[in-house]
Amino acid sequence: MDQIKRFRTAYNQALEGKWKGGTASISMHLRKRKRRGHLPSKATEADLTQRGLAVLQSSTSKVYEYVASGSSYFVVFQEWAVFFDEKGLWDTVFPPDVPERYFTLTKGYQFLGELGELTND
Repeated sequence: MDQIKRFRTAYNQALEGKWKGGTASISMHLRKRKRRGHLPSKATEADLTQRGLAVLQSSTSKVYEYVASGSSYFVVFQEWAVFFDEKGLWDTVFPPDVPERYFTLTKGYQFLGELGELTND
């Protein structure tokens, strides 16, 4: 299956907002985002998921593929980044400090295009 078809399949699943590792995973990520000041102390798991869904629903978000240790992840970015696997399960959601240095080919990220371009037939 080509890269764009793999992305579309994973993306459609990612829109469900399910986390790899389930509730324990989202709780851990929420605590981390609060500790780092990315979210207010009163933020909930639903707030973190909603932040990710907003990125996944913005047609101008940038889409990357990231391959690490033989595993492929897709990253959708617009201020915050949503990482999800080929099954559409979320791995993390966070705002990269310096995105232009973060998403480089030398670090294994391949730019695929804008979300609106990739999800329209």
